[in-house]
Amino acid sequence: MSVVEMEKVNIVSLKSHKDAVLKCLKDCELVEMQSIKEVESETISAQELGKYEFDLAEIKSALSFLEEIMQKKKSFIEGFIPPKEEISEDDLINTAKTFNLSAALDQIKGLETRLSNLKNLENELHSELAKLLPWKKLDTPLDTLTPTPHTNLALGSIKNKHFASLKAELDKISPAAIIDTINTTKESTYLLFVFLKEDSKLWLDTLSKWEFIPADLPHSPKTPVAEISHVHDLLAKTKLETDEVLLEAKNLGQELTKLKYMYDFILDKKLTLETQQKLTDTNYAFVISGWIRKRDLDKLKNKLNQVTNEFDVLAVAPAKGETAPVALKNAKIFSPFELITMIYGAPNAKEFDPSVVLSFFFALFFGICLGDFFYGIILSLVSIYFLKKYKLPKGGQELFELLLLGGIVASVVGILTGSYLGFTPADLPSAVLPIKNFLTSIQIIDPIKNPLTMLVFSLALGVIQILFGIILQMIERIRAKQYISAILDDGLWLFFLSSLVYLIVASALSLTSAGVATYMSIGGAAALVLTQGRHKKGIIQKFLSGLLSLYKVSGYMGDTLSYSRLLALGMSSTIIASVINILGGMVRTVPVLGIVLMIVILIVGHFFNILIATLSAFVHSTRLQMVEFFSKFYEGGGKEFRPFKREAEYTRLK
Repeated sequence: MSVVEMEKVNIVSLKSHKDAVLKCLKDCELVEMQSIKEVESETISAQELGKYEFDLAEIKSALSFLEEIMQKKKSFIEGFIPPKEEISEDDLINTAKTFNLSAALDQIKGLETRLSNLKNLENELHSELAKLLPWKKLDTPLDTLTPTPHTNLALGSIKNKHFASLKAELDKISPAAIIDTINTTKESTYLLFVFLKEDSKLWLDTLSKWEFIPADLPHSPKTPVAEISHVHDLLAKTKLETDEVLLEAKNLGQELTKLKYMYDFILDKKLTLETQQKLTDTNYAFVISGWIRKRDLDKLKNKLNQVTNEFDVLAVAPAKGETAPVALKNAKIFSPFELITMIYGAPNAKEFDPSVVLSFFFALFFGICLGDFFYGIILSLVSIYFLKKYKLPKGGQELFELLLLGGIVASVVGILTGSYLGFTPADLPSAVLPIKNFLTSIQIIDPIKNPLTMLVFSLALGVIQILFGIILQMIERIRAKQYISAILDDGLWLFFLSSLVYLIVASALSLTSAGVATYMSIGGAAALVLTQGRHKKGIIQKFLSGLLSLYKVSGYMGDTLSYSRLLALGMSSTIIASVINILGGMVRTVPVLGIVLMIVILIVGHFFNILIATLSAFVHSTRLQMVEFFSKFYEGGGKEFRPFKREAEYTRLK
């Protein structure tokens, strides 16, 4: 459980070697750069950075457009692990030199604009068509539907349920009118009204009263049928032009790879420029300031020597209040658990790396939550596949290594609890009696039949981890020479809580030592009352503060009860697996398709159960470490060590 010792350094070299030195530092990934300028950006750099950011946004937009046109959908795995193409640095540079990025982006942007305009036009034509279709039986040019010196007209629709009432009311207003029904649908009636101009206000008010909706038709010399035909012709032309644009865009799909190369090339340029702004320059030299693992100093010098011998690496003292970034180094078996530590936060300057101390608990809790032999085997094999098949980033590699270890422990727990894809050894037929007897002999508990025993075991694990956390806090305070606090704040609580546990166990088992445990608990409580308020002023405040400190017992009890989730999750995955098996058995008797349905239910059901059980096991095991365990001794808050290196989204250098 090691926090790597860090060293702050200044790297000094001639200005003529700046690019070569920066490239060397980027390739070796050993130094985390720090700015030593009061003002980090200059006008020209800010403009250049803005240009890079604009180009990156343009390329990203072009990539999204082409991928949508090419209908390139990411697989389930690619959604979590985006593939990166391996390319040599020379090929990447040659692509940047020969590829006309500006012309390609202009062409793609032009196609995207044309396609968008055609889509808008298509929507407008469909909207126009929807307006015209109800009026196709109207055999009159649309531009003739206008008022005369003596008459007015209204064209629109009304709900069928209001039509009879409207017609009756209009007949009373003026019989000298024409009401022509043009079309009727399930919901509405489409009408043409012609009435005297002097009755216009009365007519229009009446129509409005009955929710009359005026028609919005184009002013055209054509009839609705002819206008509909014209719109259909325009839609056909729009479709033809859209297909041409799509074909042209698909032909540009071959530029996808080059665009991705250019994206990573420009991203690297942007990163380099941002890093250069952190340097301090003179007329002839430059200085790079940063942090490095102390053990890597010689390695850094050797790498720089391959570039130039005109440099120096100087160890410097950190500025006042400055803390070193945190890098962790553990044995191979424990390094995956650094992921859990870093999710919570890197250790601060006064803490140790808790990755090792949490490793046993996390793996055990994960195994209990998953709790099935074959589930564990499947998870381990899947993890091995991903670790071998894909070049994962550090976090992804640690995750699958964690799942691999968790799967192994889950398989062991499955053997000890007799869980095999929801079956128990008792479910095996007599034909395999030797195997049945062997599996039964190594099974130590059946959580479904003995949930209380499993609950006690889960709570016992919680007690052990919580007490262990208090011990770690006490050790940390002793290391910091806070001896009084270590004894009175941690030691007394450790004694008191241990006494309470001893009292509960002794009382439950009717042990004769229960009386001793009672006196130990009372003594521990009295000691806490007398010492926990020692920082307060006045005897009464000291006593009350000490008395109130006993309320922390409820917090410890709540933390302990949280470990009951180990029982709940372990039982749930087993019970769901059993239900899946039962459902599979029920459909087996279906004629013809029974076997197929059973296989589908078993495969899909168990796959879903493994997925959910694995997610639950990871989340809840992590929660127990972060909330119940870390809260006893660990604060975090350190800054993770992030060395200067190449950043890329689509490519990986060979």
